[in-house]
Amino acid sequence: MVKDNVLHTFINDLANLYTPYFDVYRNEQLDGLPLSFLAQYRRRDERYMLSKKIKIYGIENQQIIFATACEKAITSNFLKDFYEKIETNLDNYIIKHEEHMSTIILGMIVTNHDIDQKVLKDAKKFRKIKFLKFGLHGWAEIYLAIVNPKKKNIIIHSKGKQFVSGVDNFLKGENVAQ
Repeated sequence: MVKDNVLHTFINDLANLYTPYFDVYRNEQLDGLPLSFLAQYRRRDERYMLSKKIKIYGIENQQIIFATACEKAITSNFLKDFYEKIETNLDNYIIKHEEHMSTIILGMIVTNHDIDQKVLKDAKKFRKIKFLKFGLHGWAEIYLAIVNPKKKNIIIHSKGKQFVSGVDNFLKGENVAQ
């Protein structure tokens, strides 16, 4: 659990930011790693012909956020361990059928400590894509993001910036309308 009161308040506000669109579960565990919150978003689209009884196709998209607080300085080993825990538990969270199209997984680490240049570089270039059943059942993209509320910045791969734009606006104190 988070001992730093400022960090705890920020994480609580961050979880509340996701509440309107996501199912948010607080104080979860991921292979023994305490998560501040877990947020899941699911979307299903279908196309019909003439009536809803004649379905042409359906697709499902999903976004999952694993958020944890790190009260110590973040190391490369912590990033690697966090990713491995996410990857080993991937099957527990991904929709398993042929209409699944994509899942975006965001491992979010919140810290108030300074970030080492090697860790910063590792987080900026971290992006993993996993094809499910050779791409026939969609794919999963995994990103790691480091959020520093003290410095008001987010470190993430450039293709993952769109998934944390609401958090970035929240850090800057702008009106967050997703």
